[in-house]
Amino acid sequence: MKRLKRVLISSCMIMLLFASACSSLTAEAKPVLPATPTAEPAPEGEQVEVGETAADGEAVLLFGIGMHIEPFGSTPSTLAVGELPEKPKPQAGEERRKGDYNVPQYFERHVQDIQTMADIVEAHGGRMTVQAQTPFTQAAIDNQNGILADLAQAGHEMALHFHEDAHMGDNSSRLPVETWCAVMKEEIALIEQASGVDEVLYWSGGNLYPDIFEAAACAGLQVNSDWKNPQTQSTPDELMGVNPWRPAGGTDGYDLSQITRHDPQGEIVFLPEGQFSRNDFASMRRAEGTGGDQAYFEFLAQSLRDSLAAAQVDKVNVFHFTVHPTEFRGDPEHPFEVIDRFLAEVVDPLVASGQVRWATFSEMAEAYQAWEQANPGVDPRGQASTVDPVVQPTAAVWEQLPAGENSAGYITFAINVHDWVHSDESAATLLKLVDLFEKYGVSGDFYFTAPVVEAYAQDYPQVIERLKNSEMTISYHVRPPHPLYTGFDQRLQGLDDQALYQAVLDYETYGLDLATGDLDRSRPGGYTYVAQVFGRNPVVASAPSSDPRVKQTAQRVYADLGAQMAVMYHEEGTDPAKPFEYIQGLLVRPSDFSVTRTTLVNGSENFWWNFMSAPDAERCYPISILEAGLAKWEQSGNERLPFITALIHENNFYRSGPEAWTSIYYTVEKGKKSTPLTPPFDLGADDPSKPRSAADQAAIWEAYEQLVAFAAKHLQVVTSSDIVQLAQAAGG
Repeated sequence: MKRLKRVLISSCMIMLLFASACSSLTAEAKPVLPATPTAEPAPEGEQVEVGETAADGEAVLLFGIGMHIEPFGSTPSTLAVGELPEKPKPQAGEERRKGDYNVPQYFERHVQDIQTMADIVEAHGGRMTVQAQTPFTQAAIDNQNGILADLAQAGHEMALHFHEDAHMGDNSSRLPVETWCAVMKEEIALIEQASGVDEVLYWSGGNLYPDIFEAAACAGLQVNSDWKNPQTQSTPDELMGVNPWRPAGGTDGYDLSQITRHDPQGEIVFLPEGQFSRNDFASMRRAEGTGGDQAYFEFLAQSLRDSLAAAQVDKVNVFHFTVHPTEFRGDPEHPFEVIDRFLAEVVDPLVASGQVRWATFSEMAEAYQAWEQANPGVDPRGQASTVDPVVQPTAAVWEQLPAGENSAGYITFAINVHDWVHSDESAATLLKLVDLFEKYGVSGDFYFTAPVVEAYAQDYPQVIERLKNSEMTISYHVRPPHPLYTGFDQRLQGLDDQALYQAVLDYETYGLDLATGDLDRSRPGGYTYVAQVFGRNPVVASAPSSDPRVKQTAQRVYADLGAQMAVMYHEEGTDPAKPFEYIQGLLVRPSDFSVTRTTLVNGSENFWWNFMSAPDAERCYPISILEAGLAKWEQSGNERLPFITALIHENNFYRSGPEAWTSIYYTVEKGKKSTPLTPPFDLGADDPSKPRSAADQAAIWEAYEQLVAFAAKHLQVVTSSDIVQLAQAAGG
């Protein structure tokens, strides 16, 4: 990949950037400064340097603001849809209803707002990353308006905001990479013409096109961010954080395995937006329940503090947010005052202290690129000192593994157990599962939460004894309100390394109050309790936190308590050439594909068990998904056997809809969990799950047994304990 050329940052300056450690702001210590900013803007035309040293012992967080200019009045490119009839010019006043940059009055109004925003940011010493597209760029050229050229001259970065349907029509997802590349190049050329820059490196958009990174690289782009699912208007936990990385590939919005996996050879640098407590942070400013502009910027202030707390001294750390022209305009007499005050009261003091440094998005990527050149082979989101080397099995190792009829692959039957609300049905399901696995001479891998084990120990001790006396494997995971679950981690924010380790250890040692999320030190709980009850350490311990620092600390705690494996991706994501990787001393659970969703057989991202009473149920049988996955693996030319995860939750056998505890800890909208609630939690909240009919339950059990029987005959059924032994045999 060629070097980013837009900004030039010396290696020594970059090294100074990493020479300090983070101290978080307290939520109470929000300084109130005059609305008139004190920061001096950089001289016109001078590049903003990134890499000044903060005070001793503090990490630096690179901070930026992006501006999205939307495609109001757009027409798809002829490169994508062929020749189109000429679009009629909108009548005066029509732009008020739907917006159109082809209308001079509408265009000029937005130009004024863009310039006002730029003036505010410049007054605080910053520069924006302005992301434009047609028809705004074409209107600027046609009207000989120099807004983009003026912004570029002042040091703002020119970038592309790419709405694929606006530029390539409603079937953009079906178009080849070559067409995407050509249309993106067309848009970039207009940005360069309108602004006078000779290179555009950053873009946002095209989020649900799996080959977007390939297309963008073809168009000469190198940096990406602002990822949200346009269908749900939310950003998954896996894409939040403060440390950039190079994704192995794109995503369709459901399979995140490629975009979340770091590939040192990847052509695109991805910038996470920061540490946020809500998945809808990119769209919540428009939600009725947000509380208005001021409430949104208070949320941004807290998110900035959380991101400072997550910053690491030896990494590149970034935080940025997005605005649009006319958004947050507020009082016409004092336009964009809420942004001005946010910069003055929150950002300026942090810049003055050295904890925060303004940067455009390409400057952030340039800082990351300098870091990775100085730290080859280091995980940009992990802790370099504690990441174990990757084990790369040789062909000879694979030859030692079982062959013959049982050589199609390795499959793990993972059962997530978490329904403490319906512990009676949960207990009965587990007894039935153990019987089923033993019937075919195989073992299952049961992932328990501490609360459900407590329920069994109190009311269904026979389940505990049945598992203890079986060959089943015991593993561990958490659910709300455990603070390792994203959205419930407030107790872990702002702690130094030692305090964070102790806090996580306490939650894995003492009981969890389900109504408050507090520790109950009068009784055991967490990982140590599950180990105590079953008389052996759970093999896998999953830390679902989206905060890299918290996740890494939890993994160290689990390793110290006796766990041997971690979950880094839920259903798939293993590198075909490197099946055994370690992090914080734990083997990463390998999974090349899963038998969970029906994507391979009907294109849906739904779960197979929800189709068992449908007319085409046979098409969605888990055995059909398995066979399709094996065929795809073989066609890919992989030299080793695949690792397959057959994942299900115990409640999926007897309940439909959200888990029974969902409404206790989340708002529920349209049958799905939405926003995390705050304690105290109502343990008597309405149960959003529904009991399955007897016929539906029977159909699910029948399909699952078919899968177990097939696997017992044609694959090697393994649990996490077996996989640990395989890794050790491979040299790990």
